Amino acid sequence: MTWNVLSRTVICTLTTAVLLTTQVTQAAGPAEQAVAEAAKENQFAFILFFKANDAATQQMHETLTTTLADRTDATIVPVHVADAQEAALVKQFDATRLPMPAVAILAPNGAVCSVIPRQISEQQALACIVSPIQATCLKTLQDNQLVALCVLPSPQSQIPAGVAHFKQDAHYSERTRVIPVLAGDPQEAKFLKQLKIPTDKKTPVVAFIAPPGVMVGMFDERVTANELASKLAAAGKCCDDENCKHNQTVKGQTAKGAAPTRR
Repeated sequence: MTWNVLSRTVICTLTTAVLLTTQVTQAAGPAEQAVAEAAKENQFAFILFFKANDAATQQMHETLTTTLADRTDATIVPVHVADAQEAALVKQFDATRLPMPAVAILAPNGAVCSVIPRQISEQQALACIVSPIQATCLKTLQDNQLVALCVLPSPQSQIPAGVAHFKQDAHYSERTRVIPVLAGDPQEAKFLKQLKIPTDKKTPVVAFIAPPGVMVGMFDERVTANELASKLAAAGKCCDDENCKHNQTVKGQTAKGAAPTRR
């Protein structure tokens, strides 16, 4: 049984984050070094992009400073978009095209949690400090990989066999990450609630998510590898191989259901 229940908020966050993540290879400027240092210290980096030290920029900086003042897991990194030293960081977020000021929030693992333009509230800022498992899911999707989020009722619970078999399939192994999480983990309660994943089950629940943030389906512990593959193909997220049996099955079903054409 499957449920397409990924919340609209989480979908938007995942999709925006994926689209704004690119690879850059230029020498690191001071701000980029500060971001790297924050990651080493297990801190979230709030990268504040600005063009001028105007009232809007000062207001955003003040809000961030006040909100994060008592936190040891976050730091603010100001970046002037015209600073040549920070060209790589500006390019990574295409910051010159963003309404100014704007803040991009990076998790310690490099996941883009959000990009917020013009102004930010305390509530928005705190919401960007996501849980470890949510950060892992974000980074996995931003790396264009599939997420098999396995919600386990206890530490003794096993990953469902169907998920393990899917991961072992050479066709999916390199682009699939199996992420276990305990249903009762208080750190992950908010994230699991956002995804509307039941946490009161006595058996594992699997949420299968494809880039950029498509909930392929939610399954119980009886899910098979073939079912996961079929649902992935039906969502248009399988692969580009026309000879793939799952893609062929979907095309066959689509052809059968197509309306007759007029001669």
